[in-house]
Amino acid sequence: MDQWTGRLACALQAAAGMTNEGFAGWLGIAVRTVAYWHSRPETVPGNANQEVLNAAFDRLSDAVRSRFLHNLNSGAGKEGSLRGGPAVGDVVSDAADAIVNDSLLSSIGVPHESIEALQQDMALLARSGGMAAFDTFSSARRLRDEARALAERTRRPGELADLFVVIGQGASLMASTAFDLGHWNESAALARAATQYADLAGHASLKAWTYGLQMTLANWRSEPDAALSYFGRAMRAAPDGEPKLRLRYIAARSHALLDDSESVAAVLDAAQRDREAAEGHPDELATSTGGEFAFGDARAAACAAAAWLDLRNGDQAARYAREALSVYEALPAARRPYSQISGTNIDVAAAQLHMRDKDGATEALRTVLDLPPHKRNVSLTGRLARIERLLNEAPWSGDAEARHLGERIAVWLSETSARPLA
Repeated sequence: MDQWTGRLACALQAAAGMTNEGFAGWLGIAVRTVAYWHSRPETVPGNANQEVLNAAFDRLSDAVRSRFLHNLNSGAGKEGSLRGGPAVGDVVSDAADAIVNDSLLSSIGVPHESIEALQQDMALLARSGGMAAFDTFSSARRLRDEARALAERTRRPGELADLFVVIGQGASLMASTAFDLGHWNESAALARAATQYADLAGHASLKAWTYGLQMTLANWRSEPDAALSYFGRAMRAAPDGEPKLRLRYIAARSHALLDDSESVAAVLDAAQRDREAAEGHPDELATSTGGEFAFGDARAAACAAAAWLDLRNGDQAARYAREALSVYEALPAARRPYSQISGTNIDVAAAQLHMRDKDGATEALRTVLDLPPHKRNVSLTGRLARIERLLNEAPWSGDAEARHLGERIAVWLSETSARPLA
């Protein structure tokens, strides 16, 4: 052909008896391009597609070529009328083709199995508690980018909502691990973005989870007022049960940082009522995705231990920390989250020091101080730094064994700070 138009390309498709998808696959082009030819029959494809169409014409079977040429010849008498105005039949045919092959229907959805695969991969990543922080960050970023690319291909509300959830989960995991890697500002920015995606998806549980992450980050920055502001917004969004339970435990730490022991006790008491509600309201995020997005008894107890430690109440802190460890130890070895277990052991050590039990503190730190560098993170570093400060206070400042323990911690901290966190 001297020059292909959209109309001629569609005539070739009709002669071949192909659907838009089949024709696009045969030519090796996008389905949306074929749909565009149907909606804009007078358009002239670019040079690359001219060559594609010429090559396709050359490899037509004799029967299809004859049918194509016959259709062109039979329509030759219409050319004059087409110049003066389109024939009624052409208008109807073109309109029907444009609507039936509308790109909104035929080319902007994504395969259902693609979204399901992303959801499954994200769930597996959320449950992989033994991965190094940077590996988790990189994997979450890859899944987030894949979901973002799929989101650009669809306008179907259900698919977009599912993809926004995956993107929000990916941003959440990136925020959590960015914190572990010592990038606090980036972590906060990612957490805010995760909240926005959860909101776009209309996913109340994920939105509450991301607010809880922002609360945790504010607590670590010693900004409990900001954390409690997030708490108010989060509780308005959170479903009953586990989402509210988690938020209250994080809020307990905020109240502790404000030295408000009465509010700590009150919010932990309210959390018990949420625990009862959780039994009748299983949370979809916690059950279907789980892992990092689940809370559970161990994390609840660890949060309570951290709050009582901020209040320097060794008895209560030790009680809750040991409760957390007993839950972790009941898990199969492959599913035990080493970072949370190590952090809880540090909290046990801090509680023991508040109770004047140096030997108990030393024993609790035994496995932590043996951690290889690639398993150390900011959370563990911050907790161990607090132990180091406690050992420099009375009654430990003049104790030789306490000084030796402090020196071992100082070496651990210096080794960790000298090496990029994994």
